[in-house]
Amino acid sequence: MALRSFEGGNALVETDYIITANTGVPLFATRWIRDIDGASHEVNPLYCKSSDFHGLPPQLILVGGGDFVLPECRELSQRFTEAGLRHKMVVEWGEFHLYALGSKWVDPRTRAKTEATIFGWIAQALKVNIY
Repeated sequence: MALRSFEGGNALVETDYIITANTGVPLFATRWIRDIDGASHEVNPLYCKSSDFHGLPPQLILVGGGDFVLPECRELSQRFTEAGLRHKMVVEWGEFHLYALGSKWVDPRTRAKTEATIFGWIAQALKVNIY
């Protein structure tokens, strides 16, 4: 929400499949958060204190290797590590923004691997055997 990916020419903004990301994402973000500063912990976990993460359930971060938010996902993963929050970050190289939600453009093998990762993570977090 701080839109740091759009400062200084992040190449991922140019390579993600959202062709209009340079104009569309900042517009969407400002409409969503309205007058809240994008660097506020209210709308941006990158600006939370480590103690704000205590008590959260395990977190799974899925991001495409061509996703313009990849740098922020790496930073969030690091913040979770510092806070001692159990988490896993999966970078699917060659994939784009929101690939994990599925689409007809996602290779079926990637989709199957992603679904297995999601279901496995949930089962592990809940400590149940799904197989």
